[in-house]
Amino acid sequence: MKRALVIGGTGPTGPKVVQGLLERGYEVTIYHRGYHETDALPAVHHHLHGDPDSREDLERDFGASEWDLVCSMYGRLRYVADLMAGRCERFIGIGGIAGNVAPDLLPFPQGRALPVGEDHPRYRERLAGREIGWTVAETERRVMAHHAAGDYAATLFRYTGLYGPREPRQWLWPLVRRVLEGRRQVIVPGDGNLVRPICFTENASHQILLAIDRKEAAGQVFNSIDQKTFFLNDILRLVAEELHHEWEIVPISHPLAEDLAAGYAGASSLLDAAKLTYVLGYWDLVPPEEGIRRTVRWLVEHRDEVDEEQLATLVPNPYAYDLEDKLIASYKVWQEEVTTTIPRPEVRSALSANFRRLYQPRTNA
Repeated sequence: MKRALVIGGTGPTGPKVVQGLLERGYEVTIYHRGYHETDALPAVHHHLHGDPDSREDLERDFGASEWDLVCSMYGRLRYVADLMAGRCERFIGIGGIAGNVAPDLLPFPQGRALPVGEDHPRYRERLAGREIGWTVAETERRVMAHHAAGDYAATLFRYTGLYGPREPRQWLWPLVRRVLEGRRQVIVPGDGNLVRPICFTENASHQILLAIDRKEAAGQVFNSIDQKTFFLNDILRLVAEELHHEWEIVPISHPLAEDLAAGYAGASSLLDAAKLTYVLGYWDLVPPEEGIRRTVRWLVEHRDEVDEEQLATLVPNPYAYDLEDKLIASYKVWQEEVTTTIPRPEVRSALSANFRRLYQPRTNA
């Protein structure tokens, strides 16, 4: 029987991966700190506790072990990657997109084209204020160096804005909380047509299992995202529809709007999902609109399980409703003033009555 070690396994994506491994005939061992036991996890062959952040614990517990597959979903990825060099055939690691160099640090227009592929430049220097990005990128390079050395066949996934039941970074919660607290207006930065990289938890688990099945995944790095996505405005509508709520979406172009909507708006970027399809054969297992609706329902039904103290750190959002109301009122006054004092210019329609005549090819009589 093939043997698989899952570091983590009890988070929002782990149980589905573990279930998939069992269905593929693996003898499964999971290893985590024991802080987040869940009924969602199927029965495994070995359930071990230790600290995946500790090199000493990892060496003590797995120093001489060998595996067919190691899936590192939690803890210090670089420690696990180094320890398992030469001790497993396949290595699946979970990292993040934080290692992508911010476009404003690159020569224009490098890094600004959309969608953003897996070949986007990664941090190679420990810059002030970008330490986390450098650490993520350096860990990724460490894993791929082991792959190049033949220590194992490695595949890396860059997790993005996960959403779904039991996800600790619930970026949909600030919207759900507003509905539960009866807010009838919600601010969006700009015009609200923002796109953030997101992935439903079941889709992320499905991507990992596809990589386990396919040898072509060896040596590859994948953006872990939903293949289809929605603008922020449409996500707001999905949330409202699911909770039978009505609210006015107020688009405001001002830094204050970005601050007040920080938790649910986030940075706008479009990541490339093409490699997921042409290498792994991936299509969204759960359509994003259904995933968003499921997440919203779960948040309402399990409100008592939402750790708002933790969320305040992971998904900062001020919930400064007084400031929101003042900003919205000021914006509407400005709108009225502009509408009544500045005339609109005349703009001819390209589809006017003269359209056919103007574009009809002329012939010599």
